[in-house]
Amino acid sequence: MLKKRIWLFFYSAMLVFFSVFLFVKIQQRTLMIQLDNHNLTPDAYHVVLKSKMTLQDVAERIDKADGISNVQIHFQDKKNKRLTYFYGVKYFPVPPMIKGSFFGSNDFDSSVSIAVVGKNYKDKLYTPKDQSYFKFNGHYLPVIGVMGDSYHTELDNQLFIMPSMEQRSQMMANNYRIIIDGKKPLDKKKLADVLDASRISHANRQHLLIEQDSWIVSHFKELIVLIILAFGLAASPFIWIFFGNSRYRELLFINESSKRLVYVEWEFFALFYGLGMLFGIIPGMLFFDLSSYLGLLSYNFAIYLVNNLLFIWMISKKIKDLK
Repeated sequence: MLKKRIWLFFYSAMLVFFSVFLFVKIQQRTLMIQLDNHNLTPDAYHVVLKSKMTLQDVAERIDKADGISNVQIHFQDKKNKRLTYFYGVKYFPVPPMIKGSFFGSNDFDSSVSIAVVGKNYKDKLYTPKDQSYFKFNGHYLPVIGVMGDSYHTELDNQLFIMPSMEQRSQMMANNYRIIIDGKKPLDKKKLADVLDASRISHANRQHLLIEQDSWIVSHFKELIVLIILAFGLAASPFIWIFFGNSRYRELLFINESSKRLVYVEWEFFALFYGLGMLFGIIPGMLFFDLSSYLGLLSYNFAIYLVNNLLFIWMISKKIKDLK
């Protein structure tokens, strides 16, 4: 009897393990989208100022504002999409680095401008000794780090410059595309009041029927595969009952209790499915690296619950029909 049921253990373990792989791909895709957008999240705001301000004015207003912290400010060149002047407040988000480090809070008081470059600039750096430099507008900027990851994104082509305090006081913020992003979503009204903004809107969103940065659009392929996978797991009650049809007839013929038969069948179904799910999730979690397991666990336990309810309804109906 067990040999005829053990297939469910391997079937569910295989599909659940594949679901772990899918959630890893979703995580990678999410990171790639963020890196393609200068390491900015979908909650980043594009701010247009009413009055003229320097980069230093904007930085000081954000620094002194109550309730606004852990933010990164991008002053993007309007003509060169690969050039960004950067300022950060406290524990701002940082991109992945393949060498060196990103700007730290102590760097913003520097009297010298410094740079962080994407990995495609790596071969263009001048390194006479231990320190690398990048030639920019006729000047050599010290480079403290190289951004990038194992896969290719638009971040590889980005040049981030942290101007010195003196330069920030001379550069007009109105000449740049100002993007502000936080570790947590920022209060739009508060941000607008602090900077006296004439307009503030999400930087990476297009207000179509479905926003371009929505989860469905960004992960459409993965979503389709997750739906197919859910149907694959949902097929298990049908397969179980199909193969057990002749056995149910035999048991009912010898006056087996209908309620007991339903309970015993569900008990074995839940056991083999549950063990298969555990043996799919645990190796997957050990083999793959996920920053959060909430989505993965919610997805699989929701399907497990639905399939158990579906099985109870189907087996009850089947036994009733056979009687």
